Amino acid sequence: MKLKKIVLHQIKREDNNPAELNCSDHLLDNSNKTINEFMDRLIKSFTSKNPTYGRFEEDKENYPFQKWVDEYYSDKNFLEFTIKAMDTLKVNIQVPKATGGYVLFSHYEEKQVDYLVTIMLDKSLQFAIDDDNLNIKQLEALAIDKLARANRLNITKWKLGTDETYLAFIKGTRDVSNYFQKFIGSTDLTSSKVNGNNLKKALNKYMRVNEYDENKKESVTRDITNYIEERRKAEKDVHLDAISAFVNTENPTKFVEFVQEDESFEVSGSFRVAKKSDFNFHRAVVAEQGYKLEFEKKLKRDNKIIREGNNIVIKDVPTEILDDEFGVK
Repeated sequence: MKLKKIVLHQIKREDNNPAELNCSDHLLDNSNKTINEFMDRLIKSFTSKNPTYGRFEEDKENYPFQKWVDEYYSDKNFLEFTIKAMDTLKVNIQVPKATGGYVLFSHYEEKQVDYLVTIMLDKSLQFAIDDDNLNIKQLEALAIDKLARANRLNITKWKLGTDETYLAFIKGTRDVSNYFQKFIGSTDLTSSKVNGNNLKKALNKYMRVNEYDENKKESVTRDITNYIEERRKAEKDVHLDAISAFVNTENPTKFVEFVQEDESFEVSGSFRVAKKSDFNFHRAVVAEQGYKLEFEKKLKRDNKIIREGNNIVIKDVPTEILDDEFGVK
């Protein structure tokens, strides 16, 4: 990770009173070893929470955070951007039960991708030992491992405009943290169809890497399909950690860890299923520029669709279908 810009502000609010801002007048030293170690731990904590993926709301006037980011990307004034963002947060935090905290903004690069994280942190009480007299004393520290209000923008994807999942968002407790999501202007969820496709990609790769045989693949996908359908009918969220337990019963967290290690999968930690067809694990899709091939997986087992190196061969296609498309030979 290459840390480019980082700043820490504070927003104060207690007992439903109006919020007050305590904004820093300087950026933190991005070359400082302690700050870099702090950011490393913070990003690891973020990815371990299985974030939900989405995009910005289209209404930039009512959700101006994206405007402030765009301005920063043009003029490179990070401090000014964050102070404007804090003003937006101050307006959105005026809801019952919402309390203040420390707000960290950071721009960093990883694997040639630019990210912007916005994270609210609370203090937690910790205990330390004084080695000189072996006394125990209390310390207040930032609760890195208890993130509940956090967002990460993949700036590179957002600027390219080719992907709908450039925002990663930790929901936290809904009745409290909705204001934070509104502050960012993040749509809540990636579509169930996108989540379904991403889940299938991650699942297929995991089973391939771990050399699952065909019987085990069938058993796992059947259990996952039944679970997802039950949640859909009950109108409840599907949870990635529950799916992980079906994938590997001996080590129920292994699949979640696999997804976390490769963030390109972008499977939301929890999501609501829209319709049954969004999660059809019995269909395969091969898409490339100019074509899209979609077929039932059983055709591979029946040897009607086969792979020969980088080529796909489709066998026994009815003559009339080929004549209509290619003409009669």
